[in-house]
Parts: sequence; C-alpha cells; structure tokens
Amino acid sequence: MKTSLAVFLLTALTLVGMLSVSAEVVSFRRSYGGSADDITMDIYVDSNGIYTVGVTSSFGPNTPNAFLTIFNSDNSHRCSVALDLGSAEEARALTVYGGRIIMLGETSFGPTPPNHFVALFDANCNFDSLKLIDIGPGEEVTDIAVDPGGGPAFYIVGYQIGSGAYVSKLDSGFNVVWAKTFRVRGGDDVANAVVFSAGRVYVAGTSNDGSSLEMFVSVFDINGNHLATREIGGAGNDEAHDIIISGGNIYLAGKTVIAGRMDEAVLARLDSSLALQWVRAFGTSTGNEIAYGLAAAGGTIYLAGYTTGYGTRDVLLAAFAPDGTFSHSFFITGGPTGDDQANAAASLGACVYLAGQHVNLPLFYVINDLQNAQATSVSLTVEAVTPSVANLSPSSISPPPSIATYTPSIDTPGAINSFYSRFCPDNLVSTSTTTVTSTVGTTTTATATATTTTTAYAIATTTITQTSSVILVSTATSTTTIPVTTTQTQTQTTTNTQTVTTTTTATTTSTALTTQTQSTTQTLTQITTVAFPEPVSTYILPMLLILIAVLIATAIIVGRRRQPQPQQPTF
Repeated sequence: MKTSLAVFLLTALTLVGMLSVSAEVVSFRRSYGGSADDITMDIYVDSNGIYTVGVTSSFGPNTPNAFLTIFNSDNSHRCSVALDLGSAEEARALTVYGGRIIMLGETSFGPTPPNHFVALFDANCNFDSLKLIDIGPGEEVTDIAVDPGGGPAFYIVGYQIGSGAYVSKLDSGFNVVWAKTFRVRGGDDVANAVVFSAGRVYVAGTSNDGSSLEMFVSVFDINGNHLATREIGGAGNDEAHDIIISGGNIYLAGKTVIAGRMDEAVLARLDSSLALQWVRAFGTSTGNEIAYGLAAAGGTIYLAGYTTGYGTRDVLLAAFAPDGTFSHSFFITGGPTGDDQANAAASLGACVYLAGQHVNLPLFYVINDLQNAQATSVSLTVEAVTPSVANLSPSSISPPPSIATYTPSIDTPGAINSFYSRFCPDNLVSTSTTTVTSTVGTTTTATATATTTTTAYAIATTTITQTSSVILVSTATSTTTIPVTTTQTQTQTTTNTQTVTTTTTATTTSTALTTQTQSTTQTLTQITTVAFPEPVSTYILPMLLILIAVLIATAIIVGRRRQPQPQQPTF
C-alpha cells in the first residue's frame, strides 16, 4: 500500500497582539458623625478595613471623647466606639498590628494633666486594655509607630512645653521601656511624626528658638540612643508635620514660606544618610497651603492638608513623582463657607486615603489647573546638629474607661463632620503590537515591533470615574459643575512614545521535513495491515477445527462400542 505525501513549501503565520489600558481616576468620599462636632485625626488602611480615630462631641458621656470608627473595605460601616475617662479625651493617632488597633490619645484625667494614654481594641471595636502615662505638666502627643519585630514595641512622639520634643518606647504591654525629651534648638521644639524602619526610629518635627521655625529629622536606635539629627530651613518659617520612608528615601511634609505667595505646602526628600536631595513647595498665588499628611501610593508621593486659595479652607491633595516632579493636585470642598481640611493620609496599593473634617455636604472634588496651583523648587539649607537629650521617668496607671458603642450618621449634613476620601491613580496607557512571520522548509524570519506609550497621571488625557456626588473642574477663570453621570477628559497631555523593532532570521533545513514524512508513512502502513473485518472472526476458525476434531473422536469411540462381542468357545 502506498500513501501520498503532501509537501508544504510555504507556511505564513502572523500574530498580532494588542494591549490597551484605559486611564482613570477613581474618587470616593465618606462623611460620618453626629449632631455636634466630630473630627478625624488619623487613618490607617489595610486589606481588612479602614480605621480612623479622632474626637467626637456627639457620642458618649462627658464629651468630648476619643473615638474609633472602622469601615469595611467596601466602605460600609463596621463599628464605632467612644472612649471616656471622665474628662476631655481626644484620639491623636493609631496603628494596627496583628489585627488589633492601638489608639494614642490625650486626656485631662490623671495626675498633672494633660496626660496621654494608649488603648487597645480588636478589629470589631471591642475594648481590651488601656495604659495612662504621665511625664509631667504640659505634655502633648502626636503620633505612634510600631516595631513589629520588637515583641512588638511601640514608639510615641510629641512634646513637653519648656522641655522640647518627646519620644518614648513601650513594650507589648504598654509599659514604658525608655522615655526622653530632646532640644534641637529650644524648649518649644515639637515632634510631630514618627516612623520605624530597619531598626531605626525616625522622628520629624519643628524646632523653635523663639524667633524662627525650622524642620528637623532625628534618628534614634531601639535603645533610645541618639544617632543623628538634621535641621532644614530657610529665611522664613519651616515646619515638618509628617514623615515616611519609601524606596530607601526619607520624605518630610509640612509648610514653608515663599516670598510673594504666603505659606505653601512643602515636600522634602533626604537619602538614607540624611543628605538633602531636593525640596518642593506647592501652593496657590492667592492663599495659604499646609501639609499635615504624607503617603506613598503606586509610585507617587502625596501631600494632604488644606488650601485657602479658593476662599475658605479646602482639603488639599498634591502628588509628586519620587524625583520631585509635580504630577497633579485636587482639592475637596463642602461649599463656599466653612473650613475643610485633611489631617492625615494613608495608602493601600495604588490608592491614597485622606481623613479629616468638613462642614457642608455634598463634598465637591475639584481638579486644580496648573495656572492657579503650582509647584516650585525651593532652596533650603541642611545642618547637622546635636540636640540635648534628657531621660524621663514617667508614671503610669490603668484606669477603667467608659466605652460607648454608637452608629454615626453616614453622609448626612452635620455641624463639623469627620470624613475620609479615597483616590486611586489611573493606569499607565500601554499599547504594544507584535508581528511574527514564519516560512517552513526554507528561511524563517521573525519581526517583532513593540510600541509603548506611557502617560503621566492626570497630566495626560484622563477619564474621571465618579463614585461620589459631584465633581468640579477649576480653571483660572471659571468653575464648571459636572453631573455624576458625566465623564470629564483633561486635555493637557504629556506623552512619551518608544518604538523598538527587532528582526531575527534563522534557517530551517529539510532534514526535519524528510524525517517527519518517513515517520508518517510507517504509521499509515502499520494501520493498514491490521485493518481486518470484525475482530471476532479471528476466534471462529479455531473453534470450528476443534469442534470437528471432537466429532471425529466421538464417532470413532461410538463405532468401536457398536462392534459385536466375540463368542466364547464351546467344549
């Protein structure tokens, strides 16, 4: 049997791949509180929820009280509690470790008030324990950080009037391990923020010699030993209100003064050796700006605070690339009256969260244009200084607080309400095309062309996806209101396009084709050989032969039995 062979002389294969990702900004805001004033002072976000603390005059006995409010990841309310020690309480900061919330607050209760306290809650706002700490008269606390590898350990910062900045370490039971005050320039120095990284405690604040203010960052080891301090400032007053470490660099946020433009929010970056790399100021030509919060999200550094560039205080969000390049800015306002501001910032993935206070509803989201709001490079000096450090011996007690569970009004007009807001950056626009051409049996040529277009966030064409009530676009001359169902496209575009073409040529010999043909022929021949009729016929012939043999044998035996028996002889 012969099998015909089909020979393929030419085969062409073209693969075209296209990837295109739309750019978008997702915005969301949540207002919560009661009939009186409610202010959020700090926010923490993880995959399990959104955690906020502050002060409420609407809930619990003996107001004002410290509060903890937790929202689920879908922004639904999970729980709220007000903490009261019998006087005035306020939660200043929080951190989360092992699914438990650690609240740092101030109280007028206890010896030589005010005093500060640390309270522990579970993820459903159930109270666990509280430790009240007293370092003497005139104390205030501002921030808390956790060392997860220290048992854990917690670091608290603030100040004591007349003694300078304050820093202390607590163990996992909130017992004081060590506590210190330190003066960079004088007794009115303030530590406003703390972050723990790689076995070091970084403290940011404002030094004050009575005539001017400067930013500072001080570094301590886990035993409280001072390692280094840098003071950063210029001709005017400069303040540091928050600190983060991202990509091995140290970022400070606060306020500086620009001649002819009043106060402006400031962002400064130092490297790991505390060398100043750059300083950027951001503000409007008609108002004051200040940054209280700082967060890194999706490769972008965000400042959060307030601006008065459009009249009263409005929530400010300004974004920069890690190299200091300005990207974009938003502000959030509750209307032409009342003051709104962000007191803290946090991040999760590529999204940044702001938290603070507002007066009116709805909250309008406004995109700043570059004519009215702009970033400026600032020349500040940095100086290595050695602060004077004093050891403290705080006293502590564990008074039982009153805990009141409550449900705040959500997105309802009130006096001064708490709020948090989420902004998620747009994706980079990326387009790629790949073409491959192949010829079998002769020469194979593969040509790949990749085109990638990268667009800077919010400077490029960007679609605004709205999950909030309304959004405004502000220009230097007018303000336009856009309904919820409308999308707004910005037209200022900065695009970087790169095209790379790669050609690869290879030769394919005919050996592989011949070998394949031989293999195919053998297979077909073998299949033809075994192509018999129904396989059961294979068993019929042997069975017939056996049956015939049995019949012959039976006939012989029967024939023998039928022969007559021989007669017996007669005598």
